[in-house]
Amino acid sequence: MNLRSTLWAVAAVMVGGTMGCGEQPKYYRVAIDRAPLDNLPASCYRSGTPPTEKTNNVVDVAQWVLWDGVEDRQYLQVGDINYSLGDASVRITTGDAIVSSEVDKKTTFTVERTQTDPARTTRVTYTLDKESMGTLEGTLSLSYSCTGTTGCAPNCDASLHFVGRQVDADSMIVVSNTAG
Repeated sequence: MNLRSTLWAVAAVMVGGTMGCGEQPKYYRVAIDRAPLDNLPASCYRSGTPPTEKTNNVVDVAQWVLWDGVEDRQYLQVGDINYSLGDASVRITTGDAIVSSEVDKKTTFTVERTQTDPARTTRVTYTLDKESMGTLEGTLSLSYSCTGTTGCAPNCDASLHFVGRQVDADSMIVVSNTAG
């Protein structure tokens, strides 16, 4: 591709972006209330006794990106997920983004990780209860289940509330061609 073709391609992309061909990604600063993780039932612990050490009045802070895709789907980019759920660990490397689905007329984003030996499943579901006027509000549901007796932590689940505000951000996408 010569320089003139490259310039025309860049100009076409810029014009298309300014003519309303799709909404730009939205960036959110999100607070996640971890309090339910400090109040899990005794059944979430191998010993049957929850720890006495607790932290209060603190939230996790994250930066999420939400954008519209095709076929009425949305994409949510949250980064790696890592929560202790009693004696279990809900740890999922999400890759780039989670694809939405609709459950009970609410937008949800669910990612699940299955492992073997022993058979374990961790699931994380983000449910958007409210998305308007630059605000996100909803529930982050965590779940761990294991079948087997050796190497299993007790089955456990919890729901955390989150709220986020859209922040002004200039997106910059760097595209490189590393092909030889």
